[in-house]
Amino acid sequence: MGRRALLFASGLGLIVLVACAGKGEVIPIDIRGSDSAGPAKTKETGGPSVAVTAFEDSRPEKNRLGTRTHFLGGESYFNLLGGKPGAEVAAQAVADYLKMKGWRAELVKPGGSGAESNAEVTLSGKLLDLSVDAKGKFLQTEISSKIKIVVQALNRADGSTVRMTLNGAGTESVFWFDPEDAQGLVNEVLIASLEKLVGNTKVENDLLRLN
Repeated sequence: MGRRALLFASGLGLIVLVACAGKGEVIPIDIRGSDSAGPAKTKETGGPSVAVTAFEDSRPEKNRLGTRTHFLGGESYFNLLGGKPGAEVAAQAVADYLKMKGWRAELVKPGGSGAESNAEVTLSGKLLDLSVDAKGKFLQTEISSKIKIVVQALNRADGSTVRMTLNGAGTESVFWFDPEDAQGLVNEVLIASLEKLVGNTKVENDLLRLN
């Protein structure tokens, strides 16, 4: 009886120590618009060339992606890998996703190549939400993520525009928290949101139109 109680207490102590570990740390999150960790591979299917320009970051909190609240108190913080600007990461993710889907897309950075002026479609965007949070509870952690991006496509041939809001949200509960759980969820939500951009548009005579 005494030995069993001692073992239980030791096990509980281990859980307490593990739960306390890592408070105050910054957890890097790698945002990707493709299924692989490497550069997106282009499988061109024709259609217009698309220049993805720098996005505008309109999030209320630009310095972090979210917070991990520990069960026994204290917080850690999620941030973009390498401290990159959120608008730049979002634009790169969109360009990578479109490449993965076979679009002739290219990210155009400020002061870069003349691809923007030569592209048949220029895609700009505004980042309204890109977040992931984790809340520690007894024997589980609840992870949530939200995405909201407003994109606008300008057709160079006739000056017409296509505007769309991409929304996404997801939750997941895990017994043993790993940063890859949070990273995996936010990327799943992002890709699901970007699917709407491809699924709800069509190409007509090298012009991008809504379905």
